[in-house]
Parts: sequence; structure tokens; C-alpha cells
Amino acid sequence: MREYVLTLALLALAGMAQAQQAPPPTSPSSNSMLYGKPVAVTPLSPEILSSDAYKVLVADLRRGGYVIYLRHALTVSAPEPAVGDLADCTWQRNLSDDGRRQAASVGSRLSEQGIPVAALEASPFCRTRQTAELAFGRAPQVNADLLYHSTQTPEQVAAANARLKARLAALPPAGGNIVLVGHSPTMKEAAAVELPEGQGAIVKPTGDGGFRIVARLTEAGITPVP
Repeated sequence: MREYVLTLALLALAGMAQAQQAPPPTSPSSNSMLYGKPVAVTPLSPEILSSDAYKVLVADLRRGGYVIYLRHALTVSAPEPAVGDLADCTWQRNLSDDGRRQAASVGSRLSEQGIPVAALEASPFCRTRQTAELAFGRAPQVNADLLYHSTQTPEQVAAANARLKARLAALPPAGGNIVLVGHSPTMKEAAAVELPEGQGAIVKPTGDGGFRIVARLTEAGITPVP
């Protein structure tokens, strides 16, 4: 009996030693696609607001002809290991309170400038549909081509990237702009632009099957890019 008790004590001490030596659990990276963190947004400087590039771009956006790709707003940190019923939001990584505020703020930056949105489309996920509705005050058309999830096969991802490239290059209806609310990985592959949650890229189709990124969109507003 004495030997048995001694053995248990030694095992307990060994377990404590292993626990002390074990590295602490790592938290998701701030750059993680799954667990987005708020990114500091700097107000637009007077130099940007007074620049010819800004004034010309805003005036042109009011006339339409652009595609605005917006990543869904900030989300809660929750696992989403598989895709279920996309009409059911309970299993999904949904917008946080900050995300709901952020979505409305981004939409306000466009409406304040009188920039028309002729068509509004979103990925089937709740976070993208909610972002669209909060930003623009109406329910989007659900576009399955904008869907992305980490469980998709390489073939599915490649096909989605090709469809997005084609959509970014397509000319919008005369007099309006198209807003697409989706996810970051497809935009990164299609246009070499990585978007934090709640930020967007303003795209100008060139009319020859191509496109170029002309500005970034954040809560602060529109920032032209060279």
C-alpha cells in the first residue's frame, strides 16, 4: 500500500512538471482570416480630401462604372469547421457589435458622397448578407459565386477565383456601380489585394477584359491608390 501511494505521488509530480513545461496556448494571429481583429483606421488627411485624384475619383464614382468589393465586417471569434445550412445563422461566424457598427459606417461614407449603388450582391453567409444590409439599407441579391470557405477543395477555390476575376472585369450598368460583399481569400487571389474585415477595394473595369484597383474603402472613406 505504501508503494502504491508513493507511485501515485510520483505520477502526480511528473504531471505537474509536464504542465509547467508545456508552452502556453497560442491565440489566433491578428492576421488570421478566421479571427479578424479591428484594424486602426486613420481619418483621411486634408491633403487627400483636397487632392485632384480624390475629387476626380469621387466625381467619376457618382457617374457609375465601378465595382466595389467589400469584405464582410468584423466578426466574433468563433470556430466554423464546416459549412451547414447557410440560411441558419446559429452555426456561423457572425458579425460582432463592432462589425455591425462598422458596416453601417462604411456604407455611410458612400452615401454621403452621393455614390449610386445599382446592384448589391453578397455571398450566402450570414455575415456577408448582414454587412450588405447594414451598409446599404436593403437586402442583397445572394450570389453563390462569392462564397468562400476553408473547407473548399483547391478546384472549387480556383473556379471561384476565376469567376470573381471575370466579374471584376465586367462593365456595370450605365449610371451605377456594383457592390459585391464577400470574403478576403478570393479577392487576394483574384486581384492581389488583402482586405481586413470591413474594408473594400474600388475596382475600375478597363473594358478590354481587365480591371485595376483605383482606391481603398474604409470607415474613414475613399483613399485613391496610384
